Amino acid sequence: MINVRYEEISRYIAGLVGQGDELQKKVYAKSLEFSKYGVFPIDSTRGRFLELIARIVSPRRVLEIGPGVGYSALWFVKGMRGKGKLDAIEIDPHVAKQLNELVKQANLKNRIRVYHGSALVTLRKLKGPYDIVFIDARKDEYPQYLVEAMRLTRVGSVILADNLLWSGATFMRNVRKEGAEGIIEYTRRVFSDERLSSIIIPLGDGLAMSCRVD
Repeated sequence: MINVRYEEISRYIAGLVGQGDELQKKVYAKSLEFSKYGVFPIDSTRGRFLELIARIVSPRRVLEIGPGVGYSALWFVKGMRGKGKLDAIEIDPHVAKQLNELVKQANLKNRIRVYHGSALVTLRKLKGPYDIVFIDARKDEYPQYLVEAMRLTRVGSVILADNLLWSGATFMRNVRKEGAEGIIEYTRRVFSDERLSSIIIPLGDGLAMSCRVD
């Protein structure tokens, strides 16, 4: 049996996927410039997964909580068919401004709508249903995001959440790591709620996928 490290497998798959088209590459590079505002973009393997989920589900409406400057949104849009639209909630004004600039430059005003403000406050004002919800914002608020995601979805909808492994802190129960308790509680809920069928996919830092079955 060949002993291959997970990091080697990840690099191999990432090499096959690439970083996307030219616009996606530019937005990924821009994301790295915004790290001081807490922007940490998904890698391309998770991006391709988001694209594939969008192709499979063919969503009319997607909700993204914590979009950064738009790298993950572009993967969703690439996979969305017809006139599918994406709502994005971004709390930081600098990041939201850059995201709006991307939407304008990429001629996606009719596809992506940016909400600037607190995720929890904004979520409570939205009305569903959404076909896909992607959670990638404050980790301590993940359980509250799930409550709102359940309200805003229906049977057949998909709820995705990033960073479920949290650099190993979740399965090692390292609650001292900032945000770990929120992710652990989110994990407990999606696997115990009979309205959901869930799995954690070991892409990047762990991507949870839950399908509404009830």
